Amino acid sequence: MSSHSRRLILAVLCMGMIISTAGATYAGDRPLVDVYHDEGHLQYLYTIGDSIYRGGIGSDETYTVSFSLDLPPGADIRFQRLYLYWAWSNFNQKPFYPLYNLSDSRDPFSDLERSARYVDSKGVVGTYDFYSGTDSYLFPPLHPGENNFTITLLQSGPPESSVAIFGMAVLVIYEDAGEPRQLIWVKEGCDILFSSFGISPDMASSEMIFEGTLPSDEIAGAELFLVAPSGGYSRDRDFEINSLRVNRVDEERTPLLMRTIFSLLFPNYQGKEWFDIFVLDSPTQMGFEKREIKPYLRRENNRVVVRDQGDYLQLTNAILAVQIAGDEI
Repeated sequence: MSSHSRRLILAVLCMGMIISTAGATYAGDRPLVDVYHDEGHLQYLYTIGDSIYRGGIGSDETYTVSFSLDLPPGADIRFQRLYLYWAWSNFNQKPFYPLYNLSDSRDPFSDLERSARYVDSKGVVGTYDFYSGTDSYLFPPLHPGENNFTITLLQSGPPESSVAIFGMAVLVIYEDAGEPRQLIWVKEGCDILFSSFGISPDMASSEMIFEGTLPSDEIAGAELFLVAPSGGYSRDRDFEINSLRVNRVDEERTPLLMRTIFSLLFPNYQGKEWFDIFVLDSPTQMGFEKREIKPYLRRENNRVVVRDQGDYLQLTNAILAVQIAGDEI
């Protein structure tokens, strides 16, 4: 039996066994999931290496990304993941869950192990309702000092299958005595947001709760980092194409007297909303947002909402790093 025939049989089996995406739409119906939360002298590093966007990668075609990470001499790795961002996966113009083999140049004869797959689609009856997603992979351990390696992807689906690749990314969280004391949360997934086809901006909103109680110590800073393939560009609107809300309070539901009292005692009680977030990286067509949100933090269960208003985006990663004043853990 030829290799193409084996892959075709495997693809058919996978299509029958895969988890259903029933309910997937352009609304915020695929919230990101928690994969890491800890406290210590922590720091995170996120890089897309030399990723570039490629549309229509066919069967047996390859895609490579090189990474170069320089970690401090005292770095103790606490968490690491490789992310693969993909879209428009189809087989003979029908929705299809893509098949890949990924390898690391440091161990080229072993395929990487996928730890999770997150999938979404527009959910509208008709043509071109293809799958998009984020794959999370385990890969050989990083170490203090220079880490230089290349990840190679082989599109191992059947003939006539095709998938677009935005790029790859490496996320590493490490502890080092030279870093500030921080609490770090990491969320990952794939939630396609687009206020179109009957989906309103309120519906096209993805909510995240960073669960937990902050220590009573003084907060030195709070950085929110977001990743969204396709985010930051719209053909339909020039302004207010999306927004970011942090602990935003619906004023209409708060009595006027209470609003007045709260505004006097707690100037930031309403939270904050920013429009036109995500800086678009042209080579990858991915949007990135880094925002200081310290003034709008609450002591527990901080709420963040990303809302689409005509942008079209795949929300895939969220990292919250809250720095505590002082050096004691």
